[in-house]
Amino acid sequence: MASEKFQPTEHPHIVKILGASGIWQAVIKGTYIRVWALVGCHKRGMDEWEILKGFPTITAAQLYDALSYYYDHRDEIEEFIATNERAYDELATAEREVKTENQAVLE
Repeated sequence: MASEKFQPTEHPHIVKILGASGIWQAVIKGTYIRVWALVGCHKRGMDEWEILKGFPTITAAQLYDALSYYYDHRDEIEEFIATNERAYDELATAEREVKTENQAVLE
């Protein structure tokens, strides 16, 4: 039975939570670890043991279920990855601009 903020999925270790933005996101059940974050690590070449070391609160079964969820819902997860990469790029650009402006003031 789904609550107003949680929805089960066909994957036993994955649920969807309703984020503050009103968008449902796939997470490891019992955590707030997003599937897109784990997939992003995997796509950057980290093997499963490196990912598990970085996320010590999840099991190998949870990680593999997250990757399985990704392959079943690739478009959904790719959109989250792209959105977060854009946000990171925008933040990095803003930080560079502030550093440049601060350097100009100091000169």
